Amino acid sequence: MSARGGRHWAEAFVAPGIEADYQLNDGALYGALRATASVTRGEGEAQRNSVTDMNPNSLSLSEAYLGWKSGQSFAALGEDAVDASIGRQGFVIGDGFLIADGTLDSFRRNNHVVGPRAAFDRTAILRLNTEPVRADLFRLESNTDQSYMRGKDSAATALHGANIEWFASTRKDEGRTSYEAREWYLGVTALNITDADEAISATRDGMNVYAIRSGGALLSVLGEGWKDAALYSEFARQRNDTAGRRLRADAWYVEPQYTFSALPWQPRLSYRYMHFSGDGDTGDSISRGWDPLFTAGGPRGYGSWDLGEIYARYVGSNTNLNSHMVHLTLQPDDALSLGAILYRHSYDKPDTANGVNSDRLQDEVNIYAVWATPLPGLEIATVLGAARAGRGLRQTLGTTDATDRTTWLGQMVFSYSY
Repeated sequence: MSARGGRHWAEAFVAPGIEADYQLNDGALYGALRATASVTRGEGEAQRNSVTDMNPNSLSLSEAYLGWKSGQSFAALGEDAVDASIGRQGFVIGDGFLIADGTLDSFRRNNHVVGPRAAFDRTAILRLNTEPVRADLFRLESNTDQSYMRGKDSAATALHGANIEWFASTRKDEGRTSYEAREWYLGVTALNITDADEAISATRDGMNVYAIRSGGALLSVLGEGWKDAALYSEFARQRNDTAGRRLRADAWYVEPQYTFSALPWQPRLSYRYMHFSGDGDTGDSISRGWDPLFTAGGPRGYGSWDLGEIYARYVGSNTNLNSHMVHLTLQPDDALSLGAILYRHSYDKPDTANGVNSDRLQDEVNIYAVWATPLPGLEIATVLGAARAGRGLRQTLGTTDATDRTTWLGQMVFSYSY
């Protein structure tokens, strides 16, 4: 992997694990253990402050959980309608707009791009996998270790909440347990953060979050002729009324999408507008900057919530941001996917107090290909990216930072699952 400015680096990880289940008269017990060993080498890396001069290595227990599935205990509700689990495990809501990644891959954990660790810690999750309505009740903690990360980890955070979704499945009833198998969905989420490290995130402790979302081919309920149209959206609010931590933040996006299924390579075109509120008055007692929480790449692949391979690695996060995204994908065959994404990023609230009077942040284009090779389990993904700083970003960074000019990036990822 490389980026303009003398940064050349390589990341690698291996994540062996073991999964087991034990059948009971009523349902089944299951569990898993997974360790992740990772290494980053080179000169510079995919984040603003490089740590490759430390030759970072990491070995950790990335997943360890136990659970129970109901089997046919509630046959009228479907097989495994109730699923309860505890431990260190992954958890994603919708397409990852709020909740997707509980572990920061950076600094001593390294592997900032491929991000092999995503589990939350000390979880308790109850999934009600019924159809056409399903639900999650959850208690999560971020997987944070400031001692190991030498003070560079994300803010330690504990939360609980609920998620309810109305959906239809694309394959039998698999949408009950699989996001990818949902033809369309409507969802509502509410969560409360019960504890957070105020030294790192000043407004997170005591925060309440409310969100509604949609996804997939919602208009397919009108007939077969509407299956090529899709609409993804989410509207979320963050509120905190605790003295000294008052917060009023909002974020939302709308993304219509259409697949030209009758054409060769089935081109799919989408447009997304995104808003993540910024704080235009840092002198008052209320913060209005959106907290990205546990947003990550997301289950929809490139163009989910890492908003540009260059922006997300080097420039900023999903806060104080208004963004346009145009995404074209092509499917030459079942093994090869091609895509191009164009972003136009702007500040929601330019930092006028420090001389930033333009909201133009950055324009970026990413072109990618994902190939499932003939060797079973081996996939190769490559990305080419270019980004041009806007006047607002140049004013923010001055003239001594490489990202205040045009930045180029080339990236290739080999993954093998066994």
